Amino acid sequence: MSAKPENKKMSKDQILIFFLQNRAFLLVLIFVLLLSLFTSTFLTKGNLISLARQISANGIIGVGYTFLLASNSVDLSAGYMMCMIGIISGLLSQTTVSFPIILLICCIVGIICSSWNATIENKFNLPPFLVTLAMQQIFRGTLMLLSNGSPIPNLDEGIIYMGQGYIGPIPFSVMLMLVFIIIGHIIFSRTQFGRNVIAVGGNPEAARVSGINVEKTRVQVAALLGFTIAIMALVSCGRVATAQTNLGGETVMDIIAAVVIGGTPMGGGSGTVVGTLFGCLVIGLISNGLNLLKVSSYWQMVSKGVIILVAVIVDVFSERIYDRMRNKE
Repeated sequence: MSAKPENKKMSKDQILIFFLQNRAFLLVLIFVLLLSLFTSTFLTKGNLISLARQISANGIIGVGYTFLLASNSVDLSAGYMMCMIGIISGLLSQTTVSFPIILLICCIVGIICSSWNATIENKFNLPPFLVTLAMQQIFRGTLMLLSNGSPIPNLDEGIIYMGQGYIGPIPFSVMLMLVFIIIGHIIFSRTQFGRNVIAVGGNPEAARVSGINVEKTRVQVAALLGFTIAIMALVSCGRVATAQTNLGGETVMDIIAAVVIGGTPMGGGSGTVVGTLFGCLVIGLISNGLNLLKVSSYWQMVSKGVIILVAVIVDVFSERIYDRMRNKE
């Protein structure tokens, strides 16, 4: 007789976990429905293409952040690293260097800079928060020195195509994001590297005992993040056809919120790349919807802050439910 109520309670927990695990997808459906009802321009072709292009850059770097948060790390320097790489691409565009070389140099810079963050963390056993906070200022100062505080126009045509080009009716940046999401999902869920990332994020000491090189895995995750930052920088600069000193500097919180909303916990040990895509859609829909409703940009800042806070609370709430279910088992 005592087992019956327990089964009922477990089924309720399972239902609750289903909603928590799929919260990003459900939020996308809710926002699409609401915006369709309350605005007349949301479902127009022009707005939907604009929305897709808006989330494409965040979706690309979101793949890197999914691996990073799943490994129980964080990077606050990504926004200004992106700006710095954008300025570098602008400076290279003023020379005779071809686009493939510009792309290669930017990717190498991103990989080296991000890997350097992880190397410092490993070498001196420092918290990622403090290291990347310091590096944020270094990247910010460097980009100002390189650009003299001014935007750089006349970008290479290849960079502009990354942000503005089309493959048939679909923006190139959206296609690029989908490629990153698919490849990222395969690597995360079906390779040894993905399993190593989850193990390191869940319990680094247990991972080390099982033969995983924890420090090497963290550097590899950082290198992957740096690669996605470089691609995001080129897409973002290409979208506005200018390398700007403040382009992306404040986007880190949006991306972290999108990844957490998508189902990757701040404490690491699990994650979902596909969920990150829906998390980016949630953030994009909020910005797009508030713009369509002509809400002040200041209120948009407030709303995003509230969303980040709620995402963290839901993340903690989810972990408590998982722990409760594990204890019952």
